[in-house]
Amino acid sequence: MAYFSFVNGIAAGTAAIIFSMQPILVALLAPRWTGETVNWTQWLGSAIAMSGTFVVITARLAIGPPQLVGFGFATLALAGITLATLWEKRFGLQHHPVTVNLVGYSAGLLGLLPFLGWSDIMVVSWTPSFCWAFAYLVTGNSVIAVGLLLAMIRAGQVSRVSTLLFLVPPLAAFIAWVTLGEPMPLMAWLGLIIAGAGAYLPSRGYKSPF
Repeated sequence: MAYFSFVNGIAAGTAAIIFSMQPILVALLAPRWTGETVNWTQWLGSAIAMSGTFVVITARLAIGPPQLVGFGFATLALAGITLATLWEKRFGLQHHPVTVNLVGYSAGLLGLLPFLGWSDIMVVSWTPSFCWAFAYLVTGNSVIAVGLLLAMIRAGQVSRVSTLLFLVPPLAAFIAWVTLGEPMPLMAWLGLIIAGAGAYLPSRGYKSPF
């Protein structure tokens, strides 16, 4: 859904702001969904991290008025990652992580097929750059990143784990600065520090029960 939002005119900065709402939604829903208690330290850390994330996004990425269709896909993406995180915490503990990944991506493929046909983007050009990007998405993004996310969700409170997602836009900006030479304004550096401090605050002194 996130990729479809990009195809349908959502700017990267606008999408990043929408997706950054996930930790807030998880913190709001976790007490009723999983029985967790979200204390004031977690709320304060989330507020600080969100502020730092917004600073990085506004300093570095273009933000424009979203297209209606693109905004709809971005909202579906936000709902998907939020509900999937909560679902994994409540119902996924008894399943092997490899099984969870296999079932999740198989269901995702079936769900995306109608949209692929509707968007008329089924043709793939197997260029070297596409193959490298595809390999990274399979290994780094799908297997390693999602596997680590599942492990963290199972080992700790889902609301605390979700706070780490505030670091995605700042760290993406930093990695792009290191690897691609993209500009990193001073305000973006400040936002990175603020987001890191906010993400650290909820985990300070917390010990996993597992």
